[in-house]
Amino acid sequence: MSVSEQKKISGSSSSYSEFEAETPTVLTTINFNNQDNEADDDDDEKLNKKINMISEPSKILELIENLSSTTNSIELQIIINNHVSSSDIRQISLKNETLNNGTCENKNELEKHFSQVVEGVVGTYTNTLIYCIKNPLLVHGMHKIKSKSTIALLVCIAGDETQRKNYELCIQETFKYSIGHLLTSVELFEEKRVRGQCQNLLRVAKHLLGKIGDLGELLKGVMQEAKNITNAERCSLFLIDDNGELVSKVFDGNDSSEEVRIEMGKGIAGYVAQTGKLLNIRNAYNHPLFYKGVDEATGFKTNSLLCFPICGGPDEGVIGVAQLCNKLDGNHFDKCDEETATAFSVYCGISIMHALVHRQVQKAEARYKLSQELLLYHMKVPDVDIQSLLNDTTPLPNFSSFNFCPRSVDDHTSIRISLKMFENLNFCKRFHIRRPKLARFILTVEKGYRDTPYHNWHHAFSVAHFAYCLLYNLKLMERDILSPLQALSFLVAGFCHDLDHRGMSNSYMAQTGSPLARLYSSEGSVNERHHLSQAICILNDSSSKILDGLTTEEFKECIDYLRDLILDTDLANHFRKLNDIKKLNSDNVKENQELLMSLLITCCDLNDQVKSWETVHNVAELVYAEFFAQGDLEKQMGLRPEIMNDRQKACIPRLQIEFLDSVITPTFEILAQIFPETNAFLDQITINRNHWEQLITKDEHNSME
Repeated sequence: MSVSEQKKISGSSSSYSEFEAETPTVLTTINFNNQDNEADDDDDEKLNKKINMISEPSKILELIENLSSTTNSIELQIIINNHVSSSDIRQISLKNETLNNGTCENKNELEKHFSQVVEGVVGTYTNTLIYCIKNPLLVHGMHKIKSKSTIALLVCIAGDETQRKNYELCIQETFKYSIGHLLTSVELFEEKRVRGQCQNLLRVAKHLLGKIGDLGELLKGVMQEAKNITNAERCSLFLIDDNGELVSKVFDGNDSSEEVRIEMGKGIAGYVAQTGKLLNIRNAYNHPLFYKGVDEATGFKTNSLLCFPICGGPDEGVIGVAQLCNKLDGNHFDKCDEETATAFSVYCGISIMHALVHRQVQKAEARYKLSQELLLYHMKVPDVDIQSLLNDTTPLPNFSSFNFCPRSVDDHTSIRISLKMFENLNFCKRFHIRRPKLARFILTVEKGYRDTPYHNWHHAFSVAHFAYCLLYNLKLMERDILSPLQALSFLVAGFCHDLDHRGMSNSYMAQTGSPLARLYSSEGSVNERHHLSQAICILNDSSSKILDGLTTEEFKECIDYLRDLILDTDLANHFRKLNDIKKLNSDNVKENQELLMSLLITCCDLNDQVKSWETVHNVAELVYAEFFAQGDLEKQMGLRPEIMNDRQKACIPRLQIEFLDSVITPTFEILAQIFPETNAFLDQITINRNHWEQLITKDEHNSME
């Protein structure tokens, strides 16, 4: 016991201190019973007899034997009480330091005071109390702290100046034989506590490692276990993403539709993530990093916080942060909780890293299966086909007009036109694209499309042709609306935007748990991400790498454009950007090239709807043939298809009118707003809509007959 601790125990009329049980400590009460109520100099002889009695070997051996029978600190206290007693309870130094303001009081009166502090007088034990050390004269208003820890009460005995040495000799003589056992009991108690903690952590590790196959379930398990082992009311868990921000979609075991993001270094969680240091905050509202807005919005009151980092390993550093709120069985989190959280974070880090690696392995396996499937499905382009394409000098039709119907030509002609489009836009010279490599690229892309009713090479060529017409007729590069690199990316995206399409929608992929969905569902736009992956695969092949003339920076920029353009062919992404796209006009397109390119690629993907009625009608048959094939599969699987996929319920003319009104017309109105020369598309949409209405009228008339 230090001098400062002795002074706190001795008490002062101006202050008192609470004893916080951060680690188990053995304390004891020494009571001296005597029939007399006073102790004066005349009693020295009696006192010496008591000392001699205590020092008798039999008594010492009996005491040691009893002490050896238990490791519980409270039981040790009571055993010592039974061997040492006196009429007066006074504060006595266990060392030879002088105590200031020593007090003396009758035993009965002191027991009365202590009974107000603890539930029971000195020598009794209550399983859920931490006893507070305080001057017995100042017991009123003492705060009782609940805890599962075990701690005993130390009452030091002090005599007046003439008797202090004799009393100290008595105490020291007793402790001389018992202190070893007392310390051993503390060590055994601590060992038992640590062993229990390790067993709990092993149980936690077993539980968490069983969830590494599902990262979401693992994170929920981490939070639940963190609450259990620290007895916290709530827990939140954040992981650091690729941008260096803390991200969480799971709070207290509940899914949230919106993720929460915190900047590194901001707030309590951000500070812990940045520094890697644990924070134990007793009063959250008094801490400068605490943000009260969440409590005000939710009505939850945060009192205490324990925020600790989660590390992935020596080379990984901090990968996340766990934040515990409100200790349920105490005012705040203590040192034991800090130690437990620190040990727990190691298991969390291991489990999370294993889950992330497991996810990467799963993705790698899925990619391997897809690549194997791709290799089985696609064939290498023969060199003879390349030479045949390059040597063909047959005149081509005038394909540079919007009135040209790309679906009216055969496959060979469409490939020759595709090659010519790159040349007409001067891409071959500007970006050093060799014709043999360009020819192989186009033929490889053509073979990359499956023979589905609608999403096939004919659709890809139609989209790429419309992109070419926009660039060529609206002179987007000459007017500096798009850069040459953006224009090249735009045309390549037109060819590649539906590579290896299986004729199934994104929702079908996700609902049936297809390999594509397992690979891309967490990112959204399942089909589009697969198309992008196939495009990059072809562009990285040495025989069809038409972008090898670009610098490293230009190549990265081109791939970024390509990614955004292909993902924007998912109408769900188009609708998310629609409000911003509507703000485009001829004056601000140069400052909003990303939104403009999103609009242009959507128009290209929907260009069949602004062609002649004959083309529109034929394309509708192809589209619904694909839709109905998916619906038939869904029915076989026991699923309920959408109306447009149900051949028994779908009314194609009505569905087409709805599609024209909700998607086609608004999109091309924005295009005409920016480029008035495209107004003719709106006129053609009106013509086609009238044809669909006539079909509805005709069907109704036939049904009446």
